[in-house]
Order: sequence, then C-alpha cells, then structure tokens
Amino acid sequence: MIRGAWIALCLVAAFMAGCGDLPSQEGREASSALVDTDATPLGQAWAPDVASHPGQSGIYSLEDARDAFAARMHLARAAERSLDVQYYIWKDDLSGKLLFGELAHAADRGVRVRLLLDDNGVSGLDATLAALDAHPNIEVRLFNPFVMRSKWRLLNFLTDFDRLNRRMHNKSFTADNQVTVLGGRNIGDEYFGATDGVVFADLDVMAIGAAVKDVSKQFDQYWASASSYPIDRLVPRVGPEQTQLVETAAAVVERDPPRAWGWRRPMS
Repeated sequence: MIRGAWIALCLVAAFMAGCGDLPSQEGREASSALVDTDATPLGQAWAPDVASHPGQSGIYSLEDARDAFAARMHLARAAERSLDVQYYIWKDDLSGKLLFGELAHAADRGVRVRLLLDDNGVSGLDATLAALDAHPNIEVRLFNPFVMRSKWRLLNFLTDFDRLNRRMHNKSFTADNQVTVLGGRNIGDEYFGATDGVVFADLDVMAIGAAVKDVSKQFDQYWASASSYPIDRLVPRVGPEQTQLVETAAAVVERDPPRAWGWRRPMS
C-alpha cells in the first residue's frame, strides 16, 4: 500500500513537471504610488497635523475588530485617487465580499486600485479576482503564484517547493497615499469578529504622516517584484461587465440581516 501511494505521488509529480512554467513578465506595466495627493479630502483632513510634525507619524490603535473593519470600509469610500491594498489572506466570506465590493465601487468613481495578494491565501478566488481585474481602474497581481490552479494546486509544492515556500505576509490598506491601515489582520470574518467560531486576536493601527510613505515604498517594491504576476497572465480574462458580479455579491451580503448581524451600524 505504501509502495502504491509512493508510485502515485511520483506519477503526479511527473505530470506536474510537464504542466508548464510561469508566464513571461515581459511588457508588464509599471506603476508606483501617487505622490500628488495632498489636495484630496484625506490629505486635507490631517494636513495641519502632518505639517506641524515633519518626518513623524500619527498612529491610532485599532484594537476593536469591528473598528478595524470599519476603518478599511471608510478609507475605501473616502479615497479619491488611489487604493493600494496588500494581503496574505483574503477570504470569500462576509467581510471579504464587502471589501471586494468597496474596491469595485471606488474604481467606479475613478480611483486607481492596485490589489496585491499572496497566491497561497486566495485559493478559489480566481474568478472573483479576474472579474475585479477586468475593471479598467483595477489591477490585480498575485505574489509567487501556483502554476497549476485547480483544486490540486497544493501539489505544486512537490515540484517547486523552494519557490512556493517563500510567501508574502505583508498586510496594508492605503488610501490616496495619505492614510494606511497595517498590522496583523488579514481579510476574513475571524479577523473582524464576524463569526460565532474562532476569532483571532490580531491588532492593526491606522497611520498618517511619514509611516504612510514607508508603507507605500514597500508596496511598490513588492508590486514591482519579479515574483508579482498580473492575474490576467495566470487565469483567463473576462469582460469588464463581470466586475458588476462582485458588486452584486457584496450588495446581497449587506442586505442579508441574518448574516450582516450588527455590521450596518458601525459602518453607517
């Protein structure tokens, strides 16, 4: 039995070895954090404080899980020029759908959205991410992606462990290069107190001032990394009309009181 299992694994590894390589990065569009955003509402909101503390940062602790979620929602809604969003895990649950919806709404207003996700933490989201990427104002990239993207994708580790074992654990949500939320929380109900099951005791902070520029600098470094692949080179492209499905999914969740228990009040 053990010998049979070993043979089966070898056959799977041999099959995967012939599944192809990652796509070329040739012609990948370059971009960087916007710097002319001082005149945005978010830039003006804290302009006196930032100006009176040159080179320093203002930090506000987001200890409450719901406050941490609401902060991200409000920043997405307040953004006028850009949203740079980077996470290790993004789940297709209550909080994940609502935040995806807000990114799409922001793009509809003309906000440039750059979404960088670690491919190890977004299993099953290829269709949703492709739909977001189809919006002309949204670009999605996956860090260190899997070549084989089926439900068996973890078998990629058998033939490419050294590369796939290097993951991106950065977590930040930056609006107009003026305000950022960063810390320990990924995107998922268990990080925001929206589940009756296990709830993680992570911590975020909201920052303004010099820290935001540092976060944007590291985002740009990961965005431009040779390990960050535009999703349209990994999964089939879809039409821009598909983005509406993401917004519709968020609206359905928000209108469902049994699931949205108590979330409307802190976000109002």
